[in-house]
Amino acid sequence: MEFLNSVHGDKPMYIEDDTPEERKKIAEKLAVLLKEGQAIFLIQGDETRRITGYNEAANQWEVFAEPRDRPKATYGPTQRTARRERAYIPANNTRLTAIGRSAGG
Repeated sequence: MEFLNSVHGDKPMYIEDDTPEERKKIAEKLAVLLKEGQAIFLIQGDETRRITGYNEAANQWEVFAEPRDRPKATYGPTQRTARRERAYIPANNTRLTAIGRSAGG
């Protein structure tokens, strides 16, 4: 995880092991960052998605569901319900970037 625009400049954080202790640390750190108002993004190739949480038991990032993540509805879904749906992406071998509220000026 990279922290952009932090007090001490960019600061990377690496997760080495996939152990229950490491997962707990990830969950705690992510909760603090989200509470502070940081925007956390998952970067996969050309795709960037915003992280909304972490499933510690399954080792998965929680992201907002996009139309391709949702099954086709038999009735027209409203934007309001679509925004609340979540999708999960495996956390192994992923790269995150955290951006503070003051980033960009």
